Amino acid sequence: MTQPINNPHSAEGDTLSHQRKPTLSKLPWWQKRSVTIAMALLGLLAVLVAITIKVIEHENQLATGKPILLQLAPVDPRGFMQGDYMALSYTIERDIFDALRPQYQSLQPLTPALDSELEGSELQESAPNESGSDFRIYDPMQGYVIVAVDKHNVGHFVRLADDNNQHDLTANERSIHYRIRRGSVQLATNAFFFQEGQAKAFEAAEYGLFRVNDKGEPLLTDMVDKNYKVIALD
Repeated sequence: MTQPINNPHSAEGDTLSHQRKPTLSKLPWWQKRSVTIAMALLGLLAVLVAITIKVIEHENQLATGKPILLQLAPVDPRGFMQGDYMALSYTIERDIFDALRPQYQSLQPLTPALDSELEGSELQESAPNESGSDFRIYDPMQGYVIVAVDKHNVGHFVRLADDNNQHDLTANERSIHYRIRRGSVQLATNAFFFQEGQAKAFEAAEYGLFRVNDKGEPLLTDMVDKNYKVIALD
């Protein structure tokens, strides 16, 4: 009878092969290829859903937001990369700072030299300048500015409020959310973009047209001239 031949190399190879096979199955479930792909697709879907929601909210605010015109302070058209933009400031910004002035009357004004050194730093404090004519606040804060809307939908400063309580408003009053950052009032945007070469037409702008939703969030849509006409280009 023929005896089986024992091959130690073959046995060793079978053992190594047996040890290699389950390597893939030992991976944690979250590291498996199918799970990784599924998680990536879910992440992409979440991003698309978030973008879609923002677009819907934007379109809804354009359609249902209450129109308010805010008078522009001096503007400055400048060239900007692939087009032009108009740097915006609003006269109501000064009204907001003036209304906040009494809270800071006890502060000593900064000297021009110290003000220059601290500008843009965390150490700069809220204070008027020496003349008191350009009072600004550098502490971050936010709130609501209440405006009264006239027959042309121009908003005129009435008062400041800490919250957006619609029950405190009269029929012609609107609340607009504002923030103060680094000595500037931020409403919606500080720039209005238009196509290159159209700066001349927007030199006639006197107002910014906003659509304001129930949360007091303003959305800038157009520039308006002194006759309350939207500046529309062909």
